Amino acid sequence: MTGKILGFDTQDNTGTISSDDGKRYKFQKTDWKEKGIPLKELKVDFDISDDGTAKEIYQISDKMAENNETMMGLLAIGITFFFGFIGTFVSRVVLAKQPAGKVVVPTLIHFIITVLGFVPILGWILYLIGTGYYMYKNYLLVTTDSYTLANKYV
Repeated sequence: MTGKILGFDTQDNTGTISSDDGKRYKFQKTDWKEKGIPLKELKVDFDISDDGTAKEIYQISDKMAENNETMMGLLAIGITFFFGFIGTFVSRVVLAKQPAGKVVVPTLIHFIITVLGFVPILGWILYLIGTGYYMYKNYLLVTTDSYTLANKYV
């Protein structure tokens, strides 16, 4: 059976799934077969136990959403490459939806790296390395969804 996770309480390790047929099923953390914790709105596939609770719960990946994230990540790389530190700011605020206050420091660091690009040879090398780093980081910020972030620390 398939459905969506309505919520999960980390205090008592229980959650609820809303199935596609409209019924709700309770579950325990022990029934979750993926890494990390079950997050709200995840699409899942599960079985129903004899007592009417969900068991053997697995996340269903959404290929269309994954493709969209990849395209947005590539857009972030392009914006960062062509617009430098301004691209870092735009990628993080518009595409990754980070708060502007959290974006100021990386943007300033990328600006300093850009200014170093005016120094022959060593500055060019530092500029290429720095811009490559920010292209990679912006790609990760745009393509990393909440599920990946939650499981990163588990």
